[in-house]
Amino acid sequence: MARIIRMVLLTMLLVAPRAAYAQEPKKLDPVIVTATKTETPAEQLGASVSVVTEDDFKTYHYETVEDALRTVPGVEIRRSGSVGKISSISIRGANPNQVQVLIDGVRVKSPMSGQIDLSDVSPELIDRIEVIRGAQSTLYGADAMGGVINIITKKGKGPVSATVEGAAGNYDTYQGRATASGAYKLLDYAFSISHLESNGQFRNDDSEKRAFNARLGLSLPWDSALAFIYRYNRNDIGLPIKFISTSPPPLPIVPIIDVNNRQYSETSVMALTARTHPVTWWEPELRLGRYLNYLRFTDLPDPAEQCPFPPCEFPSRSTVERREAELLNHFHIGKWSTSSVGLEYRDEKGVAQGSTPFDAESATRSVFFQQQLRFLDRLFMSAGFRVEDNSKYGTHTTERGSLAYLIRAWGTRLHGSAGSGFRAPTFNDLFFPGFSDPTLKPEESFSYDFGADQKLWKDRIRLGLTYFQNEFTNLISFEFTSTAPFVKGVNVGRARSAGIEFVSEADLLDTLTASVNYTYTDSKNFKTDRPLAREPVHRWNIALNWRPHPRLDLFTQVHVVSEQFEPTGGGEGVFNSGRTPVDVGGTWRIFERYEFIQSVDLFARLQNLLNEGYAEVRGFPALGINGLLGLRVTFQ
Repeated sequence: MARIIRMVLLTMLLVAPRAAYAQEPKKLDPVIVTATKTETPAEQLGASVSVVTEDDFKTYHYETVEDALRTVPGVEIRRSGSVGKISSISIRGANPNQVQVLIDGVRVKSPMSGQIDLSDVSPELIDRIEVIRGAQSTLYGADAMGGVINIITKKGKGPVSATVEGAAGNYDTYQGRATASGAYKLLDYAFSISHLESNGQFRNDDSEKRAFNARLGLSLPWDSALAFIYRYNRNDIGLPIKFISTSPPPLPIVPIIDVNNRQYSETSVMALTARTHPVTWWEPELRLGRYLNYLRFTDLPDPAEQCPFPPCEFPSRSTVERREAELLNHFHIGKWSTSSVGLEYRDEKGVAQGSTPFDAESATRSVFFQQQLRFLDRLFMSAGFRVEDNSKYGTHTTERGSLAYLIRAWGTRLHGSAGSGFRAPTFNDLFFPGFSDPTLKPEESFSYDFGADQKLWKDRIRLGLTYFQNEFTNLISFEFTSTAPFVKGVNVGRARSAGIEFVSEADLLDTLTASVNYTYTDSKNFKTDRPLAREPVHRWNIALNWRPHPRLDLFTQVHVVSEQFEPTGGGEGVFNSGRTPVDVGGTWRIFERYEFIQSVDLFARLQNLLNEGYAEVRGFPALGINGLLGLRVTFQ
């Protein structure tokens, strides 16, 4: 770690003489929707918030959404192997089941597994990703114990514009994208289509992703608007790592290759939103959403291997669907008070076919209330509660409050929040043949955080330090039984995670910006007396952005992650080694404005520059050094 920091500091010294003066602040505080369900400046929020913007995707040339989220403090990404493979997310020690993920406010986690595979979300047509850390069940109900990630689709603006780009890299990686957007009178529109494929590093390690995204909007009188969003993703991947073997756990570091294990998924998300503001004191909103996922998994018997425990062929197909409706009413009293009342209904269905068939359905009704208060443009408070009733696991109530205080003369912001959360049992927890228990209750949590942000040097240096603590109870875990299949889900777990998040960003020169964030997480599973699974104690993200020429942008990113505990059953476990991958890249603008061609850019991204051998999930090796070189043409 010390060697990496010295390398970063040396780079700063080498480039410093090339710039003559420090620049004015580059970034304004963003306006956040997810933390309160109303547009609120980030400085007025008591919650811990991070935003990944469309500009970040362009600057760092992220191939996938999970690549972008790796840089967020408190967030841990776990991809099982190479590009396109199954990827999950945790926040502050909360596992993937305990983190809510939304696309334009629509839930996109499977009610069957309780998780989302981030590889099923394409990075095109994303305006921003808002990451809210800490329990958010008061606004978002079940599964928001650890936080919420909301992926917001880009809205078309101005004259029609379009981009076409293509890129290629090693491991037979090919990427193609096309977008078009704009606005005409009352209508705005944005479309994208993309293709990403790679052959990976092993036999049967290929992946192919195709995506289509669209947003149509209509502006109406009384500050009113309608919008329809549609996102579709198809992912066809080989799964080269053998899951079922005669060898005991854990999976070996050098993997056993499975030549015919595959997964195919199709995901579509639709949202219809309507809002109006007919009078100054009343602002209603309506959101209708639909999430549909089809998943096919096939693991045939491997050649030359006998079947140890029949049946050894595991074809399975599952289809899940969620329909939801939400009505919000915001009542304003001047600029100092906003009261929000929300009603929500969602219906979830799941059908599993194959070797373990079952089907399930549930309905959920919710009501929530939130009060926001603003005093003297320096004190901002919010508090609320939610009552959620589910047809399978009953009624649950959660509460949350937050506070932010600004000392503008000092450039200081103090903030804190606290709240309860819960995670609903999944359809697999309740109904999967042999393993399930229909009497399982939701997991519960209580979380709090507090911290301070500071701006220095005319806002060119931005610092933040936050302490957080999460207490998890009634966790669903497996208990061994004397009859087949010898394990069963029970509510017996209790855990804790606590730590600090440090963020910093500095506009050092007119051409150089540096950022560092660090997360320390002390976690413990009280049932096993071990750390939480796959949760590192230390996590660093270091980045440098340098513009040595008006047409050239360069970047370096360093990700430092300490070792993680990997459970292997019976309370035992091993540790997955830490990692320090280094990524570099940049963009060269070849020329600007030639008739209808606005610009032509040559871009490159080189990941794992030092060719480090590591695995984000033990037994699933990540790629070695891999590069992508491409060309982007923008028309207007």
